[in-house]
Amino acid sequence: MNNWTNEEAKKALDTIRKKALTDESFFELCLKDPKKAVKEVAGKDLPDNFKLKFIENKTDEMIVVLPTPLKKNAELSEEELENVAGGLCVHTGECTKKCKK
Repeated sequence: MNNWTNEEAKKALDTIRKKALTDESFFELCLKDPKKAVKEVAGKDLPDNFKLKFIENKTDEMIVVLPTPLKKNAELSEEELENVAGGLCVHTGECTKKCKK
């Protein structure tokens, strides 16, 4: 999302979540055409090469997003080490301290 700031992305996702709770047709749009749903609430296109998928929350299923595996013998940068040690999120919007990104 090169042309999006973190704040814009967070605001768009917050708006999408709220709207999908009360607007069934918008909820269906999110599932069928996520980019169009984002454009509707944010007024801004996602890059063509950016993939986005919304999934329906089901009570009998849990989806866990795993981090990208580190390459063998790869070292963390100083910033990554600081983030891990400080309990910082990986830019999910659920930071435990102010995110620098």
